[in-house]
Amino acid sequence: MKKMIPLEEAQQILLECVHPLETVELELLQAQGMVLAGDIVAPRPLPPFARSPLDGFAFRAADTAGASGESQARLYITETIYTGRVAQGKVEPGTAARIATGAPVPEGADSVVPCEAACQEGQYVLIDKPFTPGENVIPAGEDVAGGEIALPAGQALSPPAVALLAAIGYAKAPVHRRPRVAIFSTGDELVPLGQPLPTGKIYISNPYAIAAQVAEAGGEAVLLESAVDEEEPVTRQFARGLELADLVISTGGASVGERDVVKKAMKNAGAEPLFWKVACKPGTPVTGALREGRLLIGMPGNPAAAMIMFSLLVRPLLRLMSGQRELHLTRVNARLAEDFSGSGKKRRFVPAVVQWQEEYSVRPVRAKSTGAMTPLVESNALIDIPAAYGPLQAGDLVEVVLL
Repeated sequence: MKKMIPLEEAQQILLECVHPLETVELELLQAQGMVLAGDIVAPRPLPPFARSPLDGFAFRAADTAGASGESQARLYITETIYTGRVAQGKVEPGTAARIATGAPVPEGADSVVPCEAACQEGQYVLIDKPFTPGENVIPAGEDVAGGEIALPAGQALSPPAVALLAAIGYAKAPVHRRPRVAIFSTGDELVPLGQPLPTGKIYISNPYAIAAQVAEAGGEAVLLESAVDEEEPVTRQFARGLELADLVISTGGASVGERDVVKKAMKNAGAEPLFWKVACKPGTPVTGALREGRLLIGMPGNPAAAMIMFSLLVRPLLRLMSGQRELHLTRVNARLAEDFSGSGKKRRFVPAVVQWQEEYSVRPVRAKSTGAMTPLVESNALIDIPAAYGPLQAGDLVEVVLL
């Protein structure tokens, strides 16, 4: 088992253990937010017919050749075409059809004049300028041609993508199944929500934080009961998690204390150790193990550390399992808006607020203690401060992970 490895090595080890999950076919609204497992080919053009983008009159552009304010084209109105209806006849030379927005352009017509740009006199419409074929006409297949790939495999189904699928007639979509993640905490001090809080105890919060992050990353969380800091209960929860989910996450019990039993419990559950400890703060005591293609990841009990390491280590796994193409959070360079007096030998991720004003600027969010949660609530980024850093000055360029 590897020990105290760089973050990037830990990411690579874990990513090599997962792959996109199997395909399921779901109703469009169930599939929203998921990732297409195959190309979507348009069975018909979109739009399926040439249509008018406005209320006006459809006619032959040739009939307006030489038209002007002094010599207007005078066209006989044969019918009105409403949205959802088709023309009763063809537009012949010297005629026009009144047409509603979205209605099919009738055969014979190749242009549309807006109502406000024309003058109607009884059964005639007068046009005072020449038009070119195709003017104010949306051709069939302008958006997507029939037989063309409308959405490629790997495309996340955003609301616009769902709309496109519906527009070309798909009621269901083939998507990668959402990864299921079992989550539990270890600790004798934990009290379930809704119960009285005795002195010396704390409410259990880490599973809720991790579950929210799982959902945000495209997965489904399965919350398990917390386990006391003993090998047998922790082993039992790992085994239970492996039965229910694609990946199991624990928080707490992963460090070097007498009652930090997570590594032993993973082994007892039949998992092969992959690594223990990542060379960064917060979140050093992360441990990873693998059993029959399913990962077990032990996170620190420190809430901020657990959430930061989830963003850096676990989120990419869930995105890969979901079929996403972009796995890691975006990184940018930013200038420090104020001095950062800390120093240390280990790489460090500092909660921060980043803003754009001609360039990115970033301000560290000060934490009163290592377990404080409010800095992350206030933050939208993490400053990635290299190992063996010294005090940083306002104006220094730093690398920032956008949350």
